[in-house]
Amino acid sequence: MIFISSGDTIEIEQHFKVTAGPGAGKTHWLIKHINNVLKNSNRLGKTRKIACITYTNVAVDTILNRLGSQSINQVEVSTIHSFLYSHVVKPYISHIADLFDIAFQQIKGHENIEPKYSKVEFWLESHSKAQELKHPYTVKQLLKLPDNKDVLFNWLSSLKSSFNADQKLYIKGDKSVARQLSKVVRILETDILSYKKLYWQDGKIDHDDVLYFSYELITRYPFILKVLRAKFPYFFIDEFQDTNPIQAKIVSLLAKEETIVGVIGDPIQSIYSFQGASLEDFLKFKLDNLNEYTITENRRSSNRIIDLLNEIRTDIVQTKYRNIEHDEPILFIGSGLDAYKKIKEIYGNDMFIQTLARDNTTSNAMKLDIDNSNLNNKLLIKFSSIDNPKRFNIIKSSIEALEFAKHNDYKNALKIMSNNFSNNSDKEQIEKSILFLQKMIKNQGAFFNEPLMLFYQLVKEDITMPGFRKGAIQDFYNTYSYKEIAVCINYRDDISRHRTIHKSKGDEFQNVLLLTDNIEFLTKPNIAEDEEQRVYYVGISRAMDRLFIVTPKLLKANRKMIESKYNFRIIELE
Repeated sequence: MIFISSGDTIEIEQHFKVTAGPGAGKTHWLIKHINNVLKNSNRLGKTRKIACITYTNVAVDTILNRLGSQSINQVEVSTIHSFLYSHVVKPYISHIADLFDIAFQQIKGHENIEPKYSKVEFWLESHSKAQELKHPYTVKQLLKLPDNKDVLFNWLSSLKSSFNADQKLYIKGDKSVARQLSKVVRILETDILSYKKLYWQDGKIDHDDVLYFSYELITRYPFILKVLRAKFPYFFIDEFQDTNPIQAKIVSLLAKEETIVGVIGDPIQSIYSFQGASLEDFLKFKLDNLNEYTITENRRSSNRIIDLLNEIRTDIVQTKYRNIEHDEPILFIGSGLDAYKKIKEIYGNDMFIQTLARDNTTSNAMKLDIDNSNLNNKLLIKFSSIDNPKRFNIIKSSIEALEFAKHNDYKNALKIMSNNFSNNSDKEQIEKSILFLQKMIKNQGAFFNEPLMLFYQLVKEDITMPGFRKGAIQDFYNTYSYKEIAVCINYRDDISRHRTIHKSKGDEFQNVLLLTDNIEFLTKPNIAEDEEQRVYYVGISRAMDRLFIVTPKLLKANRKMIESKYNFRIIELE
């Protein structure tokens, strides 16, 4: 292991792995290394490029801005999914179209695909082992009984590509979300491919399909690797701890010949196990002639925040680059909203505070300025299980589009809303979507706190939907409010003042308020083995100057322990 600083240069014609903690200047170092390659490499020329892969679109924008316009023509910066889609799937998918029943002419990119009732029903009824589905889990019972349907659809939503013990690619679901249907899952997983093909036949592929098809293509048609190596003699991956085994395998195949591969990351910031990533994959990543480096400095945070990070983590002791003293971190006991207001009271309303939460519901509650203590984060699942599929999709997409628009994400708002006008031309879809959103923004005060039925009636003025019969779904619309559903939606590429910790990866903020539901990462730190603790560690490490943490309650023993071990100011909120 070689220790370097974020300002050091290394050999440009050798594979490398750089391990660095939060705020260590990984992006700073990577930009410097790319510029070093651009200046000194003899292998680029006019057409060959450096591939720079990072995990989020926010991180892509950050790297592009720091590189500047002069480097754009020689460096391709993108997420791994965008890179593989552009250079592998899009140009070569026709080679495996017949094998996997892919309507490749209809593919218009990759997207998040939720299970559709009609396709799930067709798959279950035509499954080769459908006769083995016995009471109380017959096909009809799986689809009609809400508890069964919720679990089944959650399991289908979790489908991901992976390698089996023989290192062969296959598709599997997360069995932990389907424990009560374990016998059903064992039957259904014998033919998951037929389920996936129902979407591929419509030209619909999701983000995981990009990885699946990319691996199938490059292993079946090795010439694709030769093309990639010819285009990209250098392949650098930032945030490599978030890479899943398929991505790592593709990178290893690229490195077998002339492409120089470099990976940068931090195993303790591995928080995407639900997408197949593992800190072990980073730790075990090896290539022939690979040099390994470590950066220990922290260029981001003030001294007291670095002290806290070093208390929680033991494998790397970070040094203080800025060496700036700021206020001691504050631990609030109470609600997130009250903590947010208290910070404003202490520091003034002009102070920028970025809130970071573990889950969408908590972060959305902060966006909507409502107390999240009594909100049901499973309400959207219940909604989908009892509503008419067409009406549910229209109402859900209308809420999503409106909330995106309210937070200035008009691109996603129009994309989502236009699906409700799919029978119109592309131009008319946009025009109708804009008019609809303008109308809803104007009237939001009238329905925000009211039963969902009022929002349904307003939407129905513009979009045809089924009516109601008396029963559970009508009761649902009359019982739950618009805001209770809105708080459950998932924001894409969230750049708001209130985000989840996962959507803050790769970013940094002057002042951070971390919303927690437990504080074991302080009282019993074990971040090497506990991913939940690593999530909160990542949240803490986003802060540059001031850090605030809020927890609903704090046991006396834990308070005493925190006061003795950490330099916190503790404030109890009324």
